[in-house]
Amino acid sequence: MRVAISGTSGQVGSALHRLLEQAGGHEILTLARPHGDITDRRKVMRAIMAFQPDIVLNSAAYTNVDQAESEPDAAYRVNALGVQNLALACAASGAALATISTNCVFDGLHTEPYWEFDKPNPTSVYGRSKLAGEWYAQNLLTKFYIVRTSWVFGSKPAAGRGNFVTRMLQLGDERGSLTVVDDEISNPTYAQDLAVALLELIQTEAFGVYHLMNEGPASRYEFTREILRLGGRNQVELKPGKLADFKRATPPLPYTALKNFCAGELGIRLRPWQAAVAAYMQEQV
Repeated sequence: MRVAISGTSGQVGSALHRLLEQAGGHEILTLARPHGDITDRRKVMRAIMAFQPDIVLNSAAYTNVDQAESEPDAAYRVNALGVQNLALACAASGAALATISTNCVFDGLHTEPYWEFDKPNPTSVYGRSKLAGEWYAQNLLTKFYIVRTSWVFGSKPAAGRGNFVTRMLQLGDERGSLTVVDDEISNPTYAQDLAVALLELIQTEAFGVYHLMNEGPASRYEFTREILRLGGRNQVELKPGKLADFKRATPPLPYTALKNFCAGELGIRLRPWQAAVAAYMQEQV
């Protein structure tokens, strides 16, 4: 299979690249900046037309949720127009497109997990920009996979900001005590597990909208408690807090857990988030 991958410097993109290389038998084009910048339409079109991939895997994204409120142009340029550029190139070359989206396309007002068929209602610039990217994929292509996920953690190929797991361990070591909200709930998702599931999904050619995330909802507090336990930080005091106690440019969404119905019907399911965190922690040793 001929595969083009964007965002290979990130958690999901690097996992996809690594898995495809390990599997062997694939020709891979990495759309990494600057020559593979998805915001540059001409470069994207030229690269895709020259390579003629079977599928393009898009994991590139502007993910700074708070900063997006003050930099909406930057968020839309990557999350919306970047997907448009890839979709146009896929339409011209005949390739399929799989693009990673987010739980933040929903409003967080549910008390039960969101289905793939629930109506999006984003409340932030970040969420609206990602939904715009979904729109381009759905309206410019017939061969597309839109994959929504949430709270991704995993290893990056180079030093970066880290992820929620590493940050909580670091803060626990530095402070000895943490206060973490127990009223923000979603699905912690291991980038490696997401990449494996996505590669399974694209083999089906069952195009559409999917939710892929590790099973089971968790609050940030529950997530952190498991991180500290598995990390051997029992000495760190963990206290529950409330979203109202923490002021942010973009208020977090209270409940954005996702339901994997469509991929589940194809037999594609991710393990429980607790097992995923344990596997990630083990691999860091």
